[in-house]
Amino acid sequence: MRYRDLVQFEPLETIIQLRDADQKDEAEQLVRTYLISDRMAEQIARVIIPELQFQTQHENKGVLIVGNYGTGKSHLMSVISAIAEHADLLPLIENAEVREAGQSIAGKFRVVRVEIGGVDTPLRDMLLGSLERALAEWGTPYSFPT
Repeated sequence: MRYRDLVQFEPLETIIQLRDADQKDEAEQLVRTYLISDRMAEQIARVIIPELQFQTQHENKGVLIVGNYGTGKSHLMSVISAIAEHADLLPLIENAEVREAGQSIAGKFRVVRVEIGGVDTPLRDMLLGSLERALAEWGTPYSFPT
């Protein structure tokens, strides 16, 4: 008997691009393959999702995801944004606490994923330009004032 007969696994992707989650089939794969530790489940269910939901009154604040290279920031943000955009992906979350908390955001958002690299463009212009392009695609063109 060989090890490959005992253990089956999908190869790990070493670099995840946040923008990959723009494609629903890729977003589904990212949700399906995200492993959630107990500590991460607590952070997602009790910190991140409550700040994103808008159904119950809560003094919402921004969420800043910080970590070293290769720690899973893009994968985490891809999963959160995929669930926020596609309610049908929520059942793919293995962790029950996160799955339950995710009900408050599942399918309730239109998501614009923007990756910022080393650029000379001002942050405001980059973000608002991305929003303007997305709004135009969605049939709601808008131009932000200068």
